[in-house]
Amino acid sequence: MKLIVSALFFCLTVLAADCNLGWCQAPQTPQPQVPAAGQQSPDTPPPGAFTLRVTAREVVVDVVALDQHQYPIKDLKESELSIFEVTKHAKTQRRIASVHAIDPALEDDEVEQNPGGFRISLPGTCAISNRFHYRIAYSPSNDGWAGGYHEIAVKTSRPKVTLLFRHRYYVGETNVSEKPRIKGDTNDAEELRLAACFHTETPATIALKGRPIKSQSANALTYSLIVEPDSLALTSMSEELRKVQLDYGACTFSQEGKPLQYSHISAEKILTPAQYAEVLDKGYPNTLQLPLTGDPALARIVVRDRSTGNMGWINVATGIDKPAAAGKTEGAETVEGVPTSFGSIGKQTESLCGDVYEVPQGTRYLPEFGNMESIGAIYTHSVNVPHHYDSEGVLGLTLKPEWFGIDYFGKFWITVPGVYHFTVLSDDGSQIWIDDKKIADDDGVHSVEGKDGAVTLEAGFHTIHVPYFQETNFVALTLQIKPPGGKYKTFDLREYPKPPAPEKH
Repeated sequence: MKLIVSALFFCLTVLAADCNLGWCQAPQTPQPQVPAAGQQSPDTPPPGAFTLRVTAREVVVDVVALDQHQYPIKDLKESELSIFEVTKHAKTQRRIASVHAIDPALEDDEVEQNPGGFRISLPGTCAISNRFHYRIAYSPSNDGWAGGYHEIAVKTSRPKVTLLFRHRYYVGETNVSEKPRIKGDTNDAEELRLAACFHTETPATIALKGRPIKSQSANALTYSLIVEPDSLALTSMSEELRKVQLDYGACTFSQEGKPLQYSHISAEKILTPAQYAEVLDKGYPNTLQLPLTGDPALARIVVRDRSTGNMGWINVATGIDKPAAAGKTEGAETVEGVPTSFGSIGKQTESLCGDVYEVPQGTRYLPEFGNMESIGAIYTHSVNVPHHYDSEGVLGLTLKPEWFGIDYFGKFWITVPGVYHFTVLSDDGSQIWIDDKKIADDDGVHSVEGKDGAVTLEAGFHTIHVPYFQETNFVALTLQIKPPGGKYKTFDLREYPKPPAPEKH
């Protein structure tokens, strides 16, 4: 059944410069290149939170249930689940409004990405689209809407079951800070740069829709963006104070994820009553222009309201369509002619989707990524990273080439049934899961080595899951397949596409 709840869903998005309503803020002169990575601001909130916009009246929590062998449990009942609000002094049970089972592994089960109510989703974009999970809707107490972080707990009465979910959410501040940020503050500027060109642990509270538009200049990228109307309460723009004070940064990336150009822009404007009324109805329209440097595939735009400190961000394609040749990532570093990139931050069709994580130093085995906070997602048609010394990590996301993990998910279609052999070669730990069953296990910290497994596949739809983590120094991760009667070759999702729908007569 579908959850029916009243409210608006939260999107991770961002705000930019002001032009569409008859005013325009010119960008500052951009830096010629991305500065060296620095440390995050000591005021940055800790990771692991999700952001609540106070327009919602129900909260929807995504929960994965695993048995003792890490296989998904798909038959939990509402009576076996309970949810709690957790404070330092008490744990208060809340009434569950509904439970909805979501199975992305079913070809005809369309996963609703924007359910009603505020959604505390699984940590990774790829995981939520590919793992069987439950959506539990409940109504928080009045204290659950207060600004700041809020802890929750989900329990089950069924023994030997592990539940994975986000343990807390974040309510954006609506009060103007007593000590407003100063334009040009060095720490704030560095925080914006890191957020735009890598990632940020600051929860997002400003929501935006964006798309590339045709630029009047051959040397610029132009974007049209609209701030969602329900996000305006989380900026300092109110009916009494219609003042816009925004500091934002934008970073463009190559197809393989290398930061190309960083721009820092400020926008300050007093809205007229008519302009304010219009944005309340239709949202806040903006046009942002970025310099065109290199061959960008994507731009990440980050904004911060100077008075409240609330932030938001969005990834938007450049609209420049220059697909790389099959089996090659244009511009990527290579080892003996093979690209060393784990994937691109630009979304691709018929590709593996990988959630990227920073793993704790000293990790010896694959962590349970479902209990961690993803720092972003990458996409690749095939995983073919040869053994080499790593000096970059995951471009566009990680700040260092060690202690990171990637949790790949994919869907593929088989037209020739039979026994298929899969091999993973990795440094360090990795596994292969086909249709939620583990067929190869190369876990642990080790030099490059491979493990393989076989599985009988019927014609039709199937899923693949490849978790991987890297300790230090050398890396390797290749995934191969041997079809019935064939030879081993790189597993490429473009060779196993969804068959076209039959023509209607």
